[in-house]
Amino acid sequence: MAWKRPVRPLVATLALVLAAPAHAEPTAMAPQTYAKTTSDGWYLSLKLENETVNPVPNLAGAANSREAFVTVKGTVNASDGATPILDSLFILGYQLGCQSDVSSGLQFGGNAGISPGVSMGSAGTSVGASAGVGGFVQTIVQPGVIVDLPLSNMALDRRNRAILDVDNLHIKIDACGGDVTVRSYGYLRVSTESSHTSFAIYGDPIKI
Repeated sequence: MAWKRPVRPLVATLALVLAAPAHAEPTAMAPQTYAKTTSDGWYLSLKLENETVNPVPNLAGAANSREAFVTVKGTVNASDGATPILDSLFILGYQLGCQSDVSSGLQFGGNAGISPGVSMGSAGTSVGASAGVGGFVQTIVQPGVIVDLPLSNMALDRRNRAILDVDNLHIKIDACGGDVTVRSYGYLRVSTESSHTSFAIYGDPIKI
């Protein structure tokens, strides 16, 4: 009877090759600009530029976690208004979309600073600020839900300008069984005595 070579090691090796996570190259994203004039004459311009998204294999080798390093710069300019700006807020962040699965929550950690926070629960979504955090952002996204994940924020300065610069920040999305798609956003809120204006700009979506 002819001897047959076992095929099990080959199958096991092939399975390991197929299961190995692919390493995507950093992607330079297209710059985005948007401008509008408020009802009381303020010309507001938003810009997202120098954006790079670098998906990486999960450090722990978890199949249901996604990681990426993101770099993006957001700028705001306000000009030509007749009445003073009394209150303002500029937020730079990412929207996250998970194709499938689990619960809710958000964790910040890393180097010192002040960062906004977002939490998902049965009562809905809330946004706030917390001190002593930064460096990485991690969240769990419910299936079919798009979550805003703010990374940094500030008010307009005395020249009615604001610049938020995020460089190589680590974002991590857990408990997602399918594709994770992210896109950057810049949100601006401006208030005067006679008007309250809010608008946003968005980057192109990309899977990580």
